[in-house]
Amino acid sequence: MDYFKQFVIPFKGLSIGIHQFRFDINNKFFESIEYSEIKKGKIDIELLFEKQENMLILNFSINGYVNVNCDRCLEDFEYPVSGKEQLIVKFGNKRYEENNEILIIPESEHQIEISHLIYEYISLLLPIKRIHPNDDNGISRCKGEVIRKIEELSNKKNNIDPRWDVLKKLNTKN
Repeated sequence: MDYFKQFVIPFKGLSIGIHQFRFDINNKFFESIEYSEIKKGKIDIELLFEKQENMLILNFSINGYVNVNCDRCLEDFEYPVSGKEQLIVKFGNKRYEENNEILIIPESEHQIEISHLIYEYISLLLPIKRIHPNDDNGISRCKGEVIRKIEELSNKKNNIDPRWDVLKKLNTKN
């Protein structure tokens, strides 16, 4: 059985109105996506799927965590993700994205596959810079050899050769 089959919603057989779906996203989901930046996580997706006469409205509610590498110390940590997204699906002649919130699909289609949408929404909830959060005292939770090496190198930078001080005076404006 194809893993992503569970993320296909056959909307032609659904009655007009709101339908609710739940998806448990786990490590297998991320491992099944080729070139996935995320390898581990546990996320609950609740989808309110509204079928109307000539369009579909998909409201995603995302809650859980993913494991990411800390950009400072390179250790894995659980980063919480939570958010809501909406997609409006309209019917037309061919498939294209009008913008990030509106998708046009051919009228002949009878189902929609949402695994790529779920992955995209989760990825967009992650910040560009991913570092361990500070503890209650404001101290970084980063640990490890990388942090010790960074501290060691920054201490060496503070021990500047005094001969450079003379050169710095040449650059001052009188």
